[in-house]
Amino acid sequence: MRSMIASPLVIATFCLHLLDINAQENPPILSTPKPAAIPAKKPVPGKEDPKMPPPSRTGVGNQYFIEKLQKLNGDLEQLMGAYNLQIRKMEALEAQVKNLQTANENLKRENALRFASNKDIEELASKLMKLDNNLRNDLKLTNQQIDVILKTVQKIANSPTPASPQTRNNPAPANFQAREHVVQSGEFLSTILSAYNTAFKEEGLKGRVSQSQVLKANPGIKADRLLVGQKLLIPLPGEIK
Repeated sequence: MRSMIASPLVIATFCLHLLDINAQENPPILSTPKPAAIPAKKPVPGKEDPKMPPPSRTGVGNQYFIEKLQKLNGDLEQLMGAYNLQIRKMEALEAQVKNLQTANENLKRENALRFASNKDIEELASKLMKLDNNLRNDLKLTNQQIDVILKTVQKIANSPTPASPQTRNNPAPANFQAREHVVQSGEFLSTILSAYNTAFKEEGLKGRVSQSQVLKANPGIKADRLLVGQKLLIPLPGEIK
Protein backbone atom coordinates (compact mmCIF):
# COMPACT_ATOMS: atom_id res chain seq x y z
CA MET A 1 0.00 0.00 0.00
CA ARG A 2 2.87 2.36 0.77
CA SER A 3 4.34 1.78 -2.70
CA MET A 4 0.96 2.57 -4.31
CA ILE A 5 0.83 5.92 -2.48
CA ALA A 6 4.47 6.76 -3.10
CA SER A 7 4.38 6.15 -6.89
CA PRO A 8 2.20 9.18 -7.82
CA LEU A 9 4.34 11.42 -5.57
CA VAL A 10 7.53 10.29 -7.23
CA ILE A 11 6.01 10.88 -10.67
CA ALA A 12 4.81 14.34 -9.61
CA THR A 13 8.25 15.26 -8.29
CA PHE A 14 9.87 14.07 -11.51
CA CYS A 15 7.44 16.14 -13.61
CA LEU A 16 8.15 19.25 -11.54
CA HIS A 17 11.85 18.74 -12.08
CA LEU A 18 11.34 18.52 -15.87
CA LEU A 19 9.22 21.64 -15.86
CA ASP A 20 11.91 23.50 -13.93
CA ILE A 21 14.54 22.50 -16.50
CA ASN A 22 12.29 23.40 -19.42
CA ALA A 23 11.51 26.77 -17.87
CA GLN A 24 15.18 27.58 -17.69
CA GLU A 25 16.00 26.43 -21.27
CA ASN A 26 12.90 27.42 -23.30
CA PRO A 27 10.88 30.23 -21.75
CA PRO A 28 7.56 30.80 -23.51
CA ILE A 29 7.08 33.79 -25.78
CA LEU A 30 4.36 35.87 -24.35
CA SER A 31 2.51 38.50 -26.39
CA THR A 32 3.14 41.93 -25.00
CA PRO A 33 0.63 44.72 -25.49
CA LYS A 34 1.59 47.42 -27.96
CA PRO A 35 2.39 50.76 -26.31
CA ALA A 36 0.14 53.66 -26.99
CA ALA A 37 1.21 56.02 -29.73
CA ILE A 38 3.33 58.82 -28.41
CA PRO A 39 3.56 61.96 -30.48
CA ALA A 40 6.94 62.45 -32.03
CA LYS A 41 9.08 65.08 -30.52
CA LYS A 42 10.84 67.50 -32.63
CA PRO A 43 14.51 67.01 -32.64
CA VAL A 44 16.46 69.52 -30.71
CA PRO A 45 19.50 70.75 -32.58
CA GLY A 46 22.71 69.55 -31.08
CA LYS A 47 20.98 66.89 -28.78
CA GLU A 48 20.39 63.22 -29.54
CA ASP A 49 17.32 61.30 -28.28
CA PRO A 50 18.13 58.41 -25.92
CA LYS A 51 17.19 54.93 -27.23
CA MET A 52 14.71 52.80 -25.13
CA PRO A 53 15.92 49.26 -24.34
CA PRO A 54 13.81 46.41 -25.76
CA PRO A 55 11.54 44.58 -23.31
CA SER A 56 13.10 41.40 -21.76
CA ARG A 57 11.15 38.29 -22.66
CA THR A 58 13.32 36.02 -20.49
CA GLY A 59 12.38 37.73 -17.22
CA VAL A 60 8.65 37.54 -17.94
CA GLY A 61 8.83 33.83 -18.88
CA ASN A 62 10.87 32.90 -15.82
CA GLN A 63 8.42 34.67 -13.53
CA TYR A 64 5.55 32.70 -15.06
CA PHE A 65 7.21 29.36 -14.55
CA ILE A 66 8.37 30.33 -11.07
CA GLU A 67 4.78 31.03 -10.09
CA LYS A 68 3.69 27.73 -11.62
CA LEU A 69 6.45 25.84 -9.82
CA GLN A 70 5.59 27.48 -6.53
CA LYS A 71 1.97 26.42 -6.93
CA LEU A 72 3.00 22.89 -7.86
CA ASN A 73 5.41 22.78 -4.93
CA GLY A 74 2.58 23.77 -2.63
CA ASP A 75 0.40 21.02 -4.06
CA LEU A 76 3.27 18.57 -3.70
CA GLU A 77 3.79 19.51 -0.05
CA GLN A 78 0.10 18.93 0.58
CA LEU A 79 0.35 15.54 -1.10
CA MET A 80 3.43 14.70 0.97
CA GLY A 81 1.60 15.71 4.15
CA ALA A 82 -1.38 13.55 3.20
CA TYR A 83 0.99 10.69 2.34
CA ASN A 84 2.76 10.92 5.72
CA LEU A 85 -0.62 11.03 7.46
CA GLN A 86 -1.71 7.91 5.62
CA ILE A 87 1.56 6.21 6.57
CA ARG A 88 1.00 7.02 10.25
CA LYS A 89 -2.59 5.78 10.08
CA MET A 90 -1.48 2.59 8.35
CA GLU A 91 1.23 1.98 10.98
CA ALA A 92 -1.35 2.49 13.74
CA LEU A 93 -3.73 0.14 11.94
CA GLU A 94 -0.99 -2.49 11.60
CA ALA A 95 -0.23 -2.19 15.32
CA GLN A 96 -3.93 -2.66 16.14
CA VAL A 97 -4.15 -5.69 13.84
CA LYS A 98 -1.06 -7.18 15.49
CA ASN A 99 -2.53 -6.60 18.95
CA LEU A 100 -5.79 -8.21 17.87
CA GLN A 101 -3.94 -11.22 16.47
CA THR A 102 -1.98 -11.61 19.72
CA ALA A 103 -5.15 -11.31 21.78
CA ASN A 104 -6.87 -13.85 19.52
CA GLU A 105 -4.04 -16.36 19.95
CA ASN A 106 -4.09 -15.88 23.73
CA LEU A 107 -7.86 -16.36 23.76
CA LYS A 108 -7.53 -19.57 21.73
CA ARG A 109 -4.96 -20.96 24.15
CA GLU A 110 -7.09 -20.02 27.17
CA ASN A 111 -10.16 -21.63 25.62
CA ALA A 112 -8.18 -24.78 24.81
CA LEU A 113 -6.85 -24.99 28.38
CA ARG A 114 -10.30 -24.27 29.82
CA PHE A 115 -11.88 -26.96 27.64
CA ALA A 116 -9.17 -29.49 28.59
CA SER A 117 -9.55 -28.67 32.30
CA ASN A 118 -13.34 -29.03 32.20
CA LYS A 119 -13.03 -32.32 30.34
CA ASP A 120 -10.50 -33.69 32.84
CA ILE A 121 -12.71 -32.64 35.75
CA GLU A 122 -15.74 -34.34 34.19
CA GLU A 123 -13.80 -37.55 33.58
CA LEU A 124 -12.41 -37.52 37.13
CA ALA A 125 -15.87 -36.93 38.58
CA SER A 126 -17.26 -39.81 36.52
CA LYS A 127 -14.50 -42.15 37.72
CA LEU A 128 -15.02 -41.11 41.34
CA MET A 129 -18.76 -41.69 41.06
CA LYS A 130 -18.20 -45.12 39.54
CA LEU A 131 -15.69 -46.00 42.25
CA ASP A 132 -18.10 -44.81 44.93
CA ASN A 133 -20.87 -47.00 43.50
CA ASN A 134 -18.56 -50.01 43.41
CA LEU A 135 -17.51 -49.42 47.01
CA ARG A 136 -21.12 -49.11 48.09
CA ASN A 137 -22.03 -52.37 46.34
CA ASP A 138 -19.03 -54.15 47.86
CA LEU A 139 -19.90 -52.80 51.30
CA LYS A 140 -23.49 -53.93 50.92
CA LEU A 141 -22.40 -57.43 49.87
CA THR A 142 -19.88 -57.59 52.72
CA ASN A 143 -22.52 -56.55 55.23
CA GLN A 144 -24.84 -59.26 53.92
CA GLN A 145 -22.12 -61.87 54.24
CA ILE A 146 -21.31 -60.69 57.76
CA ASP A 147 -24.98 -60.91 58.69
CA VAL A 148 -25.14 -64.50 57.41
CA ILE A 149 -22.00 -65.45 59.34
CA LEU A 150 -23.27 -63.82 62.52
CA LYS A 151 -26.60 -65.62 62.24
CA THR A 152 -24.81 -68.93 61.72
CA VAL A 153 -22.52 -68.33 64.70
CA GLN A 154 -25.44 -67.31 66.84
CA LYS A 155 -27.36 -70.42 65.81
CA ILE A 156 -24.41 -72.66 66.64
CA ALA A 157 -23.87 -70.90 69.96
CA ASN A 158 -27.51 -71.32 70.94
CA SER A 159 -27.71 -75.00 70.00
CA PRO A 160 -26.74 -77.50 72.76
CA THR A 161 -23.66 -79.65 72.23
CA PRO A 162 -24.78 -83.24 71.81
CA ALA A 163 -22.96 -85.87 73.82
CA SER A 164 -21.27 -88.68 72.00
CA PRO A 165 -23.83 -91.49 71.79
CA GLN A 166 -21.14 -94.12 71.48
CA THR A 167 -19.37 -92.96 74.61
CA ARG A 168 -22.64 -92.64 76.51
CA ASN A 169 -24.29 -95.85 75.31
CA ASN A 170 -21.21 -98.07 74.86
CA PRO A 171 -18.59 -97.14 77.44
CA ALA A 172 -15.23 -98.85 77.47
CA PRO A 173 -15.00 -101.95 79.68
CA ALA A 174 -13.38 -101.58 83.05
CA ASN A 175 -10.38 -103.72 82.23
CA PHE A 176 -9.05 -103.64 78.65
CA GLN A 177 -5.62 -104.07 77.26
CA ALA A 178 -4.07 -100.93 75.78
CA ARG A 179 -0.81 -99.25 75.09
CA GLU A 180 0.07 -95.80 76.35
CA HIS A 181 1.15 -93.12 73.86
CA VAL A 182 2.53 -89.64 74.62
CA VAL A 183 1.49 -87.04 72.04
CA GLN A 184 4.47 -85.47 70.26
CA SER A 185 4.65 -82.14 68.44
CA GLY A 186 3.03 -82.28 65.01
CA GLU A 187 1.02 -85.48 65.67
CA PHE A 188 -2.66 -85.94 65.01
CA LEU A 189 -5.00 -88.69 66.16
CA SER A 190 -5.31 -90.01 62.63
CA THR A 191 -1.53 -90.36 62.18
CA ILE A 192 -1.17 -91.94 65.62
CA LEU A 193 -3.86 -94.58 64.82
CA SER A 194 -2.32 -95.30 61.43
CA ALA A 195 1.07 -95.97 63.02
CA TYR A 196 -0.39 -98.25 65.72
CA ASN A 197 -2.56 -100.22 63.26
CA THR A 198 0.53 -100.85 61.15
CA ALA A 199 2.43 -102.05 64.23
CA PHE A 200 -0.48 -104.28 65.32
CA LYS A 201 -0.58 -105.88 61.89
CA GLU A 202 3.14 -106.58 61.98
CA GLU A 203 2.68 -108.21 65.40
CA GLY A 204 0.08 -110.52 63.92
CA LEU A 205 -2.92 -108.99 65.65
CA LYS A 206 -6.10 -109.06 63.65
CA GLY A 207 -8.40 -106.13 63.28
CA ARG A 208 -7.96 -102.39 63.39
CA VAL A 209 -8.45 -99.75 66.07
CA SER A 210 -10.90 -96.94 65.16
CA GLN A 211 -11.00 -93.36 66.35
CA SER A 212 -14.26 -93.95 68.24
CA GLN A 213 -12.59 -96.79 70.20
CA VAL A 214 -9.73 -94.46 71.19
CA LEU A 215 -12.26 -91.82 72.32
CA LYS A 216 -14.06 -94.46 74.44
CA ALA A 217 -10.74 -95.49 75.99
CA ASN A 218 -9.92 -91.84 76.75
CA PRO A 219 -13.09 -90.09 77.99
CA GLY A 220 -13.01 -86.29 77.76
CA ILE A 221 -10.41 -85.91 75.01
CA LYS A 222 -11.17 -84.19 71.69
CA ALA A 223 -9.70 -85.57 68.51
CA ASP A 224 -9.01 -82.11 67.10
CA ARG A 225 -7.43 -80.72 70.27
CA LEU A 226 -4.57 -82.98 71.25
CA LEU A 227 -1.94 -81.38 73.44
CA VAL A 228 1.79 -82.03 73.28
CA GLY A 229 2.73 -84.37 76.17
CA GLN A 230 -0.82 -85.61 76.60
CA LYS A 231 -1.10 -89.36 77.35
CA LEU A 232 -3.46 -91.54 75.29
CA LEU A 233 -4.51 -95.14 75.74
CA ILE A 234 -4.53 -96.99 72.44
CA PRO A 235 -6.61 -100.16 72.94
CA LEU A 236 -5.55 -103.40 71.26
CA PRO A 237 -7.70 -104.62 68.39
CA GLY A 238 -10.90 -106.23 69.61
CA GLU A 239 -10.70 -104.94 73.18
CA ILE A 240 -13.38 -102.25 72.75
CA LYS A 241 -16.47 -102.75 70.65
